[in-house]
Amino acid sequence: MREDAVQTGTTGSDTVTEVTPVRRSSLLGYPAMIAAAVGVITLVLLRGETLAGPIRAADSALTATAPASPDVLLHVLLALLVIIVAARACGAICRRLHQPPVVGEVIAGILLGPSLLGRESPSALAFLLPSSIAPFLSIIAQIGVILFMFMVGLQLDTRQLRHRAHATVGISHASILLPFVLGCALALWLYPMHATSGTRFTVFALFIGISLSVTAFPVLARILTDRKLQGARSSAPSCSAPSFRTTPCWRAT
Repeated sequence: MREDAVQTGTTGSDTVTEVTPVRRSSLLGYPAMIAAAVGVITLVLLRGETLAGPIRAADSALTATAPASPDVLLHVLLALLVIIVAARACGAICRRLHQPPVVGEVIAGILLGPSLLGRESPSALAFLLPSSIAPFLSIIAQIGVILFMFMVGLQLDTRQLRHRAHATVGISHASILLPFVLGCALALWLYPMHATSGTRFTVFALFIGISLSVTAFPVLARILTDRKLQGARSSAPSCSAPSFRTTPCWRAT
């Protein structure tokens, strides 16, 4: 958003301040964007309330029940080994394709999860990543993310945000509205096929919209780090805008 330009002149003992007015398009653009998004979302929700959700039988589990592990530590170490090897391998492939390695690590997580491994071989998923070690892996992953984000925060130059605060807030809100509106519109198509019984369309649409609006903040930070852009002028707004965007989305969930 364009800020007002202030010019100050001195005549004798009097000080004259002249404020250049902001362009009318800048003043009207932001509220018009919000009003248009609210109008589209309202129409989508009204249309969606007339839809009927599917009638489903009880969902069957994709994964087999894992036997109790006699040595949890050994199983956790085995799971970490498999995850690290898969992440490094997929990251190396993405690096050869001139993509950030973190994209390959995300793909490795999808391959080792229920989307692929659990669907193709539930017994292998139950052996490598049983539910009994999931809490331990979750704690290790959360500690790793916290330490990584702490190191990113130490390298962030907050002085760059002083003259870009308004632009950062405007960018964050604009980047929320588009995926949120598209997610709510997509719910019109997904609701009749994938909604569970008893779920209202409003709840389903809001969930899809918020899910598409949330930014994987650690992934963005890793991309900037892998590209060695953490010290660039654009790094501070790039990291700050998702924080403004992700906070209300997580609060809404």
